[in-house]
Amino acid sequence: METASHFAKKHGLEAYLEKPAELNELIFKLLVLQETLQKEQARTREGGGREATAISVRRNVQGKFTAACAGDGAYRYAVETALRSATTITPLFQRGRFVKALQSMGVPDGRIAEYCSSIVLSDDTLCVDPE
Repeated sequence: METASHFAKKHGLEAYLEKPAELNELIFKLLVLQETLQKEQARTREGGGREATAISVRRNVQGKFTAACAGDGAYRYAVETALRSATTITPLFQRGRFVKALQSMGVPDGRIAEYCSSIVLSDDTLCVDPE
């Protein structure tokens, strides 16, 4: 497991080691920005007029979050499986893991790009999973 200082150095966040309040504020602003961008992306996608099947998975803990994307419904099982493997209790989408899972199940690269461009996380979690 990484120490906080190693993680900070790895990601260029050394300036926040002594300023946790600023880091918390920055994280909050990034989460608000992420939510705003996702809502705008979903709104834009709804007006796109293309045929796409909504595919989502819900991962329950002491709350819930939903990971969803849209694309060809023929690959529903593969996409649901990849969404489950690409998400954690903390609603963090791991694009590389998602892509590798879909590739290993034979989903074409064009479809993978379609799914990746439409990923939206909806977070209703109330606390962290005790495990």
